[in-house]
Amino acid sequence: FAMSAGGGTNLFLVSKSGGAPKPLTTGPAISVSPSFSPNGRQIVFNSDRGGTPQIYAIDADGSNLRRLTFQGSYNASPRWSPRGEKIVYMCQTAGYQICLMNPDGSGLQQLTSAGRNEEPAWSPDGRHIVFTSARTGQREVFVMHADGSDQKRLTTNGRENYLPDWSP
Repeated sequence: FAMSAGGGTNLFLVSKSGGAPKPLTTGPAISVSPSFSPNGRQIVFNSDRGGTPQIYAIDADGSNLRRLTFQGSYNASPRWSPRGEKIVYMCQTAGYQICLMNPDGSGLQQLTSAGRNEEPAWSPDGRHIVFTSARTGQREVFVMHADGSDQKRLTTNGRENYLPDWSP
């Protein structure tokens, strides 16, 4: 989880039984939106420690910090795929879009191009991605295949819709 303390917002790990949180990141930067790899050994997150929000990975014990994104001035909301072979995230290229990359930061693919697209989440089987988009004038929930094809709007309720996710 992310917690503001000591002049920054950092990532912490706490046991399901509670106890003292263990810091995984430190410093004055903002580190948020953690997502564990399926094997539990790594965590991907976004941080402004380099000056702008970018995607980073760290081992689950807090070691081996590495920056994954170098393109775009604002990258956020990373989510590890269920099998661990891809990371989906919101990227700022030509506007806010949904992008994919390999866990080492290579293989960048932009999946969306219309409107402001954010908040991606994987389906449990890894075949689809749900996300929000303002391409209709207000924020709606959309779904697409993991390769970006067959994008469909799911909500039409006339309200702003946020933070979609999948049931197991």
